[in-house]
Amino acid sequence: MRIGLFLPHVGVFGGVRRYLELGNEWVALGHDVTLHHPTGEPPAWLPFAGRTRPLADAVHGHSDVAIAGDAGTWPAFRSHRAAHHLYYCVVEGDPGLAAAIADPSVVLMANSGPLREAVERRARRAVLDGIGGIRPERFHPDASRRATAPLRVLVNGRRSRTKKGTDLVLRALGWLQGHAPAFETVLFDSVDAATNRQDPRDGAPLPANARFVLNPSQDELVALYQSSHVFVAAERKAGWCNTALEALSSGCALVCTRSGTTDFARDGQNALVTWRNPWFLRRAIGRLLTDAALRERLSEAGPASAAPWAWPRLATRILSQMGVA
Repeated sequence: MRIGLFLPHVGVFGGVRRYLELGNEWVALGHDVTLHHPTGEPPAWLPFAGRTRPLADAVHGHSDVAIAGDAGTWPAFRSHRAAHHLYYCVVEGDPGLAAAIADPSVVLMANSGPLREAVERRARRAVLDGIGGIRPERFHPDASRRATAPLRVLVNGRRSRTKKGTDLVLRALGWLQGHAPAFETVLFDSVDAATNRQDPRDGAPLPANARFVLNPSQDELVALYQSSHVFVAAERKAGWCNTALEALSSGCALVCTRSGTTDFARDGQNALVTWRNPWFLRRAIGRLLTDAALRERLSEAGPASAAPWAWPRLATRILSQMGVA
């Protein structure tokens, strides 16, 4: 089967991993997958087994299934001939969703339970289950990388006033200095001239003993998760919090908000789910830094709870729901 994927870029952020991972799974199942994006080159940070083509070439192609989830690719996506057009909503407030809802020939899908329910209420039609996304064979624990001391707190370093909540986490960590066992803070982010020029280090309210790791390779990212004791995600209006699930799968004790995590994070069972406020974040992080038994219990529960969301299951489920598997 021919599957066409449409992206605004092939950088590290913006839900690109979802398309690359699913595309690789579909190629492994024997399907013919082509990824269309503006410049057409293969992604540099994650191997992609399908073909890549410039977005402008999409008008000349044909697919059995075409999949997009971005307002910028909408014209190319709809001009591309396909038996099925599938719009994959992955974030609250998606500016491309209105056009997809207005077109009854476009199938809708969402990447989390709450987002799926919200889109169904708005569209007043069925929305496919596109929930999930993790590669447990890559993101898995390695106890040899996790030092006894100091404790390490890992944070997504992408700084955004409205969504990521990174500065809220840093404020909470600053308040914990001297009131919890010794810990270091590591933040990671990717910066490049084409897709993300903002240097997250500029003006960051870093607590003591904190540092950034910029542009980590995939192997380096895995090592960061495996070497960290606690991961903190304080997102808002997320569809699916990829980093929180990667941390869970890697055996980090997880502190998170409900945004993008309600499908897999269970408060007190495999995570501490808290409010998006520095005081509540400080309390939850402080519990994990202070209580080694709680930290270890959540760490041990994480990988098994992440496994059901693996990419192969999602890839098969998507095609099955469309009746084209």
